Amino acid sequence: MLEIVSSKGALGARLEGLDRAKANEPELAATLNRALAEHLLVVIPGDPMTPAQTRDFAAAFGKPQTQLLRYKRSGEVPEVSVMVSTLMTDGTTDKTALRAEDWHTDDSYFAIPAKATLLHSIEIPSQGGSTWFCNMHSVYEALPEATKKRIDGKRAIHGYDTPRARNRPSPRTPAEIAETPDVEHPLVRTHPDTGRKALYLNPNRLDRIVGMERAESDALLDELADEARKPQHHFGHVWKRGDIVVWDNRATMHRVMIDYPVGETRIMQRVLIEGSRPV
Repeated sequence: MLEIVSSKGALGARLEGLDRAKANEPELAATLNRALAEHLLVVIPGDPMTPAQTRDFAAAFGKPQTQLLRYKRSGEVPEVSVMVSTLMTDGTTDKTALRAEDWHTDDSYFAIPAKATLLHSIEIPSQGGSTWFCNMHSVYEALPEATKKRIDGKRAIHGYDTPRARNRPSPRTPAEIAETPDVEHPLVRTHPDTGRKALYLNPNRLDRIVGMERAESDALLDELADEARKPQHHFGHVWKRGDIVVWDNRATMHRVMIDYPVGETRIMQRVLIEGSRPV
């Protein structure tokens, strides 16, 4: 029997007793999506699955979509990306792993970003490598009223790369470049399921606020990011092999702790769930 156990923190819940094979049954899928909207993050313990099983389980949360970078796609199951973040002694660690150390939300460089991300641990290091999540509802609600008024109605430019990011992203093929022109999103978005407002930040992709000079835009984005870095908005997940974690990209950011041993394998399967245009 499914039991939803709240983390009692800023966000997150653990789903105990879930039969993954039954997740797509309509009543159970509706329960899972309600839990995601309420807690913004759900953890499902269990055993490692094949890419096909991961894709099928993810469908309980919506339609799985292919991610941009072709080289990460699992060949026979393109909706599943294989995320290898092993720290290599020769310096060839995948750029995506390095960028994941900074706070971000997935897919904001698309006009229609992913609703949610599912991450499934296949191989994990002996220690470290936890993933931290930030509740962007509580970040918005903690802002001073003057700041809320200042950002009300403001829009921002998101791109695959921006000089504001600390690390450069993985290179794109010509086809991938053509698929990722810069896009514009509201700085504050409303969750389509709950109606709650959330600050929509992504330091890895958000370039500037529309209508502001670069210096003013940078200062305001830094101010907003400072609030998001406060621990009261955070929850950290310590991975066990076989865990599935699903988070709501519409109202969260996340980051990975790059504190695990060099050379120890870290492999995840990832599925992005189709979303809607931010409003």
